[in-house]
Amino acid sequence: MAQWRVITPALLEELPELPGVFEVGNLVRNILFIGAAPGGIARSIREVLTTPRLLSRAHCIRFEVAEDGEDLARERMAEYRRAHGGTPPYAHRVDALTHILDTRRPTARALPLARPGRKAGPASFLRSSPSAS
Repeated sequence: MAQWRVITPALLEELPELPGVFEVGNLVRNILFIGAAPGGIARSIREVLTTPRLLSRAHCIRFEVAEDGEDLARERMAEYRRAHGGTPPYAHRVDALTHILDTRRPTARALPLARPGRKAGPASFLRSSPSAS
């Protein structure tokens, strides 16, 4: 695969409209997303970068023109899984968009300080032993 290139408006203008595979990386070149671009690399990258969560972390891209972009993307994903034991934060184009746009997904929330039916006291990890009472 080609060298990482910083995402700039000029780069987005010069991307090829040919099929292939691409990867989006963060500032330290960790892969965030692996995608196939059967309809054109330029269009696919622009489409993926419209998702706010990915765009906020994306810093660079690399791509490869190939007629078999979907097969190549599957191979890249398999390589990533073998090396990292899982998928990138935005696994692939379809899953990433589904994951980001799924409003039914539970959001993170703060844990309660007390159990239901008990009064919340000062937060402490230290507990007195049963024999101390």
